[in-house]
Amino acid sequence: MQLGALMRKPPSSSRSRMPLAITLIAASFISAFLLATFSQSTTQYWVATIDLQGGHQISTGDLSLVEMDLAASSIIYLNKDLDPLGQVVIKNIVAGEVMSVNSVSSTAKTMASSAVPLSIRSVDLAAGIYVGALVDIYWVIDSLNGEAPQEPVLILGSVPIISADVKNKNFGTDAAITVSVEQTQVLRLLSATTFGRLVVISSNV
Repeated sequence: MQLGALMRKPPSSSRSRMPLAITLIAASFISAFLLATFSQSTTQYWVATIDLQGGHQISTGDLSLVEMDLAASSIIYLNKDLDPLGQVVIKNIVAGEVMSVNSVSSTAKTMASSAVPLSIRSVDLAAGIYVGALVDIYWVIDSLNGEAPQEPVLILGSVPIISADVKNKNFGTDAAITVSVEQTQVLRLLSATTFGRLVVISSNV
């Protein structure tokens, strides 16, 4: 009888290994699931497709969605769940740049801007003008027929230059520049071009 009891012990040992095997199999499935979950951490973010100037109101085609993994810095960028359409760019953005949450604004205080072309006499344009420079624009009325001189009027201050064709400046002809102006100030600037002349002065030199 004792020999028979000893012969029956192996089945009991085999049954004791079953829970351990099940646990190991379950753990492997859980590990595979977690690995697959964390490996798919990429998200779509808004990226500029063209250069955007500060004051520009974002419209269709200005941005596109690109899938990437930004890890911990993802919280500072605009993902696909944040729609920037109609918002205003508050700093210059270059094509290919990922849009940060601080690069756009939807508040009423930030106004959309327009690109306004101007033809300026060469002697009325400050030397060293370049794209991105800030300028002050004055309206000057020359005195005629002995009239009392009038004080120059500051039309706009710290206006950014977004294009400048000044190659003819040295030949005494007009120079062509384009400035970025808040839409509410466009009429004020254009009205000053109908009479008198505009003088463009570099700001903060």
